Amino acid sequence: MKHIKPYTRFINEGQFYKGELNSVFWQDGKFNQEVRTKLLQIANDFYTDLKVDAPITDIHLTGSLANFNWTEHSDLDVHVIMDFKHIDDDIDLVKTALDGKRFIWNLRHPVKIKGYDVELYAQDVNEPHVASGLYSLMKDEWITEPQPSNPQIDEKDVMRKVAAYKIEIEELEKEVKKADSEEAREALDRISALKQKIMKARKEGLAKNGEFSIENLVFKTLRNDGWLERLLDLGAAAYSHTYSDPSNA
Repeated sequence: MKHIKPYTRFINEGQFYKGELNSVFWQDGKFNQEVRTKLLQIANDFYTDLKVDAPITDIHLTGSLANFNWTEHSDLDVHVIMDFKHIDDDIDLVKTALDGKRFIWNLRHPVKIKGYDVELYAQDVNEPHVASGLYSLMKDEWITEPQPSNPQIDEKDVMRKVAAYKIEIEELEKEVKKADSEEAREALDRISALKQKIMKARKEGLAKNGEFSIENLVFKTLRNDGWLERLLDLGAAAYSHTYSDPSNA
C-alpha cells in the first residue's frame, strides 16, 4: 500500500489535520468557559423545546472542534444525551422524531459563536460514540481526549472517490439543465440516491474507523469544496423543474 502514508502534507496544508486544538476554544486542554456557558444554555433551550420526559444525562461536545481535524468550516457539535427508552420503547421511532425536531430547531435558531455554527443533536445514551475526541460540557472534562498523533490514510483513495462524486454531480447538473418535467423527476430520484449514498457511506465509515475514515474524509472534502451544497441546490432545481408549469418559464 505505497499510497498509505502519514498526513504530513495534509498537516502542512491545514486540509484535514492540525497539530493543535483550535485555540479559539481551547487553552491547555481546557475549554473556553464563556463559550461553555453559552453552549450549555443553548443545549438546555433545545432540550426544553423537544418537550420530552427523558432527563438529560450529559451534554457532549464532539466533532472536529473537539479534535485536531478542525477547519474554518467546522461546527460546534453539541449532543444532548438522554435515554430514549424513557420516551418510547421504539428507539428508531424516537430517533426519527427527534431528528426531525433537531433539524427544525437548528434551522430556526441559527447561532454562531466566534465565527462557528452551533449544531444541536439529541443522542441516545446507549448509542455507541466512536469519536476520538469527546468532551463533557456538563462536567467540564474530557471523556475521550484526542491524541495529536498523525493519522494514516490512503490519500489517493480519498481523492479518487471525491473525483468520482464530482463527475456524477456535474453530469446530473447537465441533465437537469436540459430536462423536461419527466426527465427532471428521474434526475431528482438519482440526486436523492446519490445524496443518501454519500451520507450512508460517511455514517458507516465513522462507525467503523472514526473521523479519519476514508468515507468521512470524502464527505468533508465535498462539503468544504462546496460540492454538497451544489448537490442540494441541484435537488431543489430538479424538484422545481418537475412541477413548474412550462408556460410560466
